[in-house]
Amino acid sequence: MYLAKLNIRNFRNFAEIDIPLAGNVVLLGENRVGKSNLLFAIRLVLDPTLPDSARQLKLSDFWDGCDLTENPQIEVHLEFTDFEGDDALVALMTDFRTANDPKVAQLSYVYRKISEATCVPESGEEFEFIVYGGGNESRPLPSQLRRRIAIDMLDALRDAEGQLASWRNSPLRPLLEDAVDSVSRTELDAVAADLEEATMKVESFPSVKALEESLRSGIFDLSGRAQDIDARLRFAPTDPLRLFRSIAFFIDGGKRSIAEASLGSANVMLIALKLAEFSWRRTKNERNYSLLCIEEPEAHLHPQLQRSIFDKLFQSPDSAQALIVTTHSPTLTAVAPLRSIVSLRLENGQSFANSLAALPVSDDELDDIERYLNATRSELLFARGVIFVEGDAEEALLPGFAEAMGYNLDQLGITVCNVAGTHFIPYVKLAGSLGLRFAVVTDWDPLDGSKPPLGKTRTIDIWDAFCEAVGSPPLAPDIRAWSEKADFANFSKHWAKWGIFLNDQTFEIAVAKTPCLLGALLDILEEQGFGRKRTARIAAWRSGIEIDNDQLLAMVADIGKGRLSAKLAKKLGGQNPPHYIASAIDFVARHV
Repeated sequence: MYLAKLNIRNFRNFAEIDIPLAGNVVLLGENRVGKSNLLFAIRLVLDPTLPDSARQLKLSDFWDGCDLTENPQIEVHLEFTDFEGDDALVALMTDFRTANDPKVAQLSYVYRKISEATCVPESGEEFEFIVYGGGNESRPLPSQLRRRIAIDMLDALRDAEGQLASWRNSPLRPLLEDAVDSVSRTELDAVAADLEEATMKVESFPSVKALEESLRSGIFDLSGRAQDIDARLRFAPTDPLRLFRSIAFFIDGGKRSIAEASLGSANVMLIALKLAEFSWRRTKNERNYSLLCIEEPEAHLHPQLQRSIFDKLFQSPDSAQALIVTTHSPTLTAVAPLRSIVSLRLENGQSFANSLAALPVSDDELDDIERYLNATRSELLFARGVIFVEGDAEEALLPGFAEAMGYNLDQLGITVCNVAGTHFIPYVKLAGSLGLRFAVVTDWDPLDGSKPPLGKTRTIDIWDAFCEAVGSPPLAPDIRAWSEKADFANFSKHWAKWGIFLNDQTFEIAVAKTPCLLGALLDILEEQGFGRKRTARIAAWRSGIEIDNDQLLAMVADIGKGRLSAKLAKKLGGQNPPHYIASAIDFVARHV
């Protein structure tokens, strides 16, 4: 079974979001965009530890754009599917199947004005909440369901050490209780006797005995005989049935307590114990499905540890549990399944959500994107806008070009994405599905003969892919027919309005044709120590002779495009880029 859909209406940041999910969820977004609010919305439906007092929301929990005179409702709807293969889950979910699709079960929370209230509400006391299933309010969710299909929270400010040390809250508690159940009272009594003997030996030390008597006397003086608690210094309780509560995890072979562990180690232990608890509860038939929510695990985990832990968790074959993780870490998202990504963005006080669960790409394209999104490149998933380029040269130089134009791409949240070729389609689908403003910078690539330039066909394919990703109508036949016949100038002018920017040659030739950049390019060529013939050509070009494109590209090939771009980046000195690149930067910057 897995969580297949989430719908939230009128709750805090969210006017309405309706997003498909694919099991595990990796929730991305800037600060204050509503990640914690989204998790709390899920808890309103599923969390067995959440009291009714917390489910009774306040007027301030309504989205700011709600008009209370219109009697709005806060709604949260969760849809689960793929439970048919588990008889226990079928029994739990049958009453909550949806009328439209019996393979889907819907669990809902609604907060609304009570029927007795006739005026505009002035406080939360005039509202009530209901939790029900199957889209039918006459089917309330029993508390048993929330125990068997439950959510567990490790919030961003979690105290892993304190949670592990607390008997009441530790996930180790049910595991120990179960383990001790198989130990006989006789065996426990024997251990208690051994501990009592060891305790008495320690108490026999005069200094320890004096300390205990001094502390007991101080407590007695404060409390008096009637309230004296008869305190003792001991290793563990003397009651054999309470003895096992003193068992705890130690590190470094038992030399040190968990209090001496690093925050990261304590968090790893807490996550491992939570997973062990989930497995134990399923084995004991106490729970059928678990959602573990972890907020910002990167706050405590080294990057390599993030990759190691979450790669295993995301690849877990256990279908009875799933993760919901909020993160700002490119390292973590680099190992996350792409279809698990949900991105939140804030616009005019309202949060919007984009999910990649239904990203319209083939399996091969999905593999390509997931391989591409390493720890550095996965910052694309956190961006507000993206500029797609063909190669290393554009990737290296665009940030400097943007700075010369007065734009700081990092501050604007714009990333430059090098697709290492011209296969833009899966990446454009990715940007469209994430709701990112994007531009594509590509070459015209004319062909000999009657065949259309590769750049023209590429542009139309890019637009078709974007329309598929966002569910827009395909390119109108008349625009398609016009595009097939249009020359470079008219074609590029039209498609620049939609974020696709074409260069009539290649990037290096465009640099050579930009007067303020030509000098830097010729300086780099001159520094290479070419032979007399090439050196003479460079000198001729510097004097104003028209550059031979083929000869220029041959020199660039000998230097290497990546090496050339690195040298150019050092020599730019605030010079503006070629026109088509400047237009692409400006297009994205103006829309983020």
